[in-house]
Amino acid sequence: MIPLLVASPLLFAFIISLLPALGKQKLSKYLFLIGAFSPWLFISSIIQKLPLGEVVGGWERISGIEVIIDSYNLPFLAAELLLFTFVAFYVYGDYYPKKSENKVYVVLLLLHAGLLGAFISRDLFNYYIYMEIASVSSFALVAISKEKGAKKAAFKYALFSLLASYIFILAIGIIYLKTGYLNLFLIKENLVFSKEINVALVLAFSSLILKIGVFPLHFWLPDAHSKADAPISALLSGLVVKAPTYGMILLILTFPISTLMQSILITTAFLSMFFGIAMALIQKNSERLLAYHTVSQMGYVLLGIGLLNPLAAAYYAMAHSLFKGGLFLSVGTIAEHYGTRDLEKLSYRHSKFLMVAIVLLSLAIGGISPFVGAFGKFMLVKEINGLLKYVFYAGGIGTLTSFIKLNYYLLKRGERVPFTFKKEMVSLSVGLLTLITGIYFYPHLQLVRDLSFIFIGFGLFYVLKKLGLFEFQLSPLFPDTVSELGREINVYMLFLGAFLLFILFNSIY
Repeated sequence: MIPLLVASPLLFAFIISLLPALGKQKLSKYLFLIGAFSPWLFISSIIQKLPLGEVVGGWERISGIEVIIDSYNLPFLAAELLLFTFVAFYVYGDYYPKKSENKVYVVLLLLHAGLLGAFISRDLFNYYIYMEIASVSSFALVAISKEKGAKKAAFKYALFSLLASYIFILAIGIIYLKTGYLNLFLIKENLVFSKEINVALVLAFSSLILKIGVFPLHFWLPDAHSKADAPISALLSGLVVKAPTYGMILLILTFPISTLMQSILITTAFLSMFFGIAMALIQKNSERLLAYHTVSQMGYVLLGIGLLNPLAAAYYAMAHSLFKGGLFLSVGTIAEHYGTRDLEKLSYRHSKFLMVAIVLLSLAIGGISPFVGAFGKFMLVKEINGLLKYVFYAGGIGTLTSFIKLNYYLLKRGERVPFTFKKEMVSLSVGLLTLITGIYFYPHLQLVRDLSFIFIGFGLFYVLKKLGLFEFQLSPLFPDTVSELGREINVYMLFLGAFLLFILFNSIY
């Protein structure tokens, strides 16, 4: 039953790819919608038997492909199914031109299948294969955007993602060489820890850190996420960066993690939180503001990994999928209808649905109760003590300040433009879902704390505005031209090499 979650969207992707040759392209959008929703038919019966696992084809665990649904991957699967359903509704119909919609639907279903396959895998090689299916689909979806610079962003994204994949497959090779297994249960049962295994873990974590785009290996993410179309950005930020996160959870469930590696992960997590917030505060492009918040928010997810609390990481990843996917859909809808991503030219005053959606989603990402973000942050903060707890809270206030800025700009009067009712309803539904899931998981109000954080956030916003921070424009490190792309990539490659050598050297000696 579990493999059918992946097989059904794959089957519909194959069928849709045949339609142009059969002269039946008009059926594409209907089959796409069926393919997108098909996993729901199986998850409803699976969820009653959890935890549930099987080896595909009835083979022995040593030679077969094991798939499992349990408490560690259920939040990822829930987020994937929910957000992909909303995005499918969003793009269904006339979002893409007739001449390209068939290809886009095929790639979207491949992405759907790749993510589901990665989230149910319990052996390293099949996890890697499905993660690559999702990654390659993502490059293609970024490249089809009409936004200026989208193809350059897609190329940079592809290059660094593939480099991360090479490093990860090298790590898998070392693990297989030393243990003789790829199945994670068999690896754990037969593991004899050694220096080579330690090197493999360092390589694997480094490659996955690059793939999730946290600071300081974030250099591909802001361009890729901000240049894509709104629904694609929602999938990239909400789901695609979660596949490597799940890989990290598989690693910490299987291998003993050294104190040094934990320290590196926790330090990287906090640096990413504050770097993302600082960069988001000075952005005037609505999509880049949200993209830098992905850098920041993935720091929270990485913190759960560093604390060796996989459930906290999984549930915060689920929360982030919902509120960030919703933000990209709702803010992206406004930007697409105004024909610009310049914050100063956007307004939500002519759509009460989008206004409510963005306010709800801003409260969710700020961790205000009873939204789902509060539940995710509660799962993380209960593992933190001392000064780090206050640093953690400071990150939440910084996030609120940044979204007060976003709402401040969107609240201004702007030219009246007609919004599509379907897009408004999709955005509002995701916003309401962050509230409903928050009440379901964490039905607690923390009025004093939340009001204090909001008050401090408004105060900080006012001070930064008076200081002229929002008028500050940071010059790009590299010009936005293809001719300079080689030099840009070389610099980032050197930086990545230095980061990798630093971790390797400190982990071995």
